[in-house]
Amino acid sequence: MQIFIFLTCALCGVCSGIVYDVLFIARTFVCGADKAKFTLKDKIFTCICDLIYFAVFAAMFVFTSVTFEFYSIRLYMLVGCIAGALIYLKSIHLFIAFLIKKVYNNIAKVKIGRGKRHGRGKTQ
Repeated sequence: MQIFIFLTCALCGVCSGIVYDVLFIARTFVCGADKAKFTLKDKIFTCICDLIYFAVFAAMFVFTSVTFEFYSIRLYMLVGCIAGALIYLKSIHLFIAFLIKKVYNNIAKVKIGRGKRHGRGKTQ
């Protein structure tokens, strides 16, 4: 039974990685891809996204525990959740982050190109 609980918690961690990617996409398009250029508004938005992630992660964990009748929280359950999230972040998230960065850079190039055509580019 403990192996089932561990694997279920690991799957919960992988699902939390999907939530993280949704918030990562929102954060990238709202704040930009370059963390060095973050303003106070961007840092606050990032903190809010992190709080939302942890709240959803906790809700998923509690929902999973109640659904499968895991009566007590054990250390291996938390390790399973963290391991699942790390597996997701070290595999699928890298691919998603690469695609998001490509899309973001292409959108930024299009916006710069439009600005130059309408006289908002560099002065000559």
